[in-house]
Amino acid sequence: MLHKFNSLMDYIEEHLTEEITGKDITQIVGISDYHFRRMFSYMAGMTLNEYIKNRRLSVANVELINGGKVTDVALKYGYRSMDGFSRAFREWSGFLPSEVVKNKIQKSFPKFTFYIDVKDLR
Repeated sequence: MLHKFNSLMDYIEEHLTEEITGKDITQIVGISDYHFRRMFSYMAGMTLNEYIKNRRLSVANVELINGGKVTDVALKYGYRSMDGFSRAFREWSGFLPSEVVKNKIQKSFPKFTFYIDVKDLR
């Protein structure tokens, strides 16, 4: 099961600029979208939507530092307005996208990988 969860994390990473549907999740993980989202929230401590938003903003941050135009980056990651992107980005990072471009401020959010840690209890 963890292998399928990690496959989904890879899929999300490869499709950050696209809509990720419940059907996509079900096909990759092999359980219903509803059950996966519940399991994900329990294991990750956040909702799947929060995780995807954090990853999108983290990658957007890198693109801004590397010279991406704020408008282009906002549209690429699914924001329909500059205000919406700026508000989400500031809530996430504490900085406006224009400040990141100007001052090369970087904040990141890592890609999740799931594993089992077995400890010797002797």
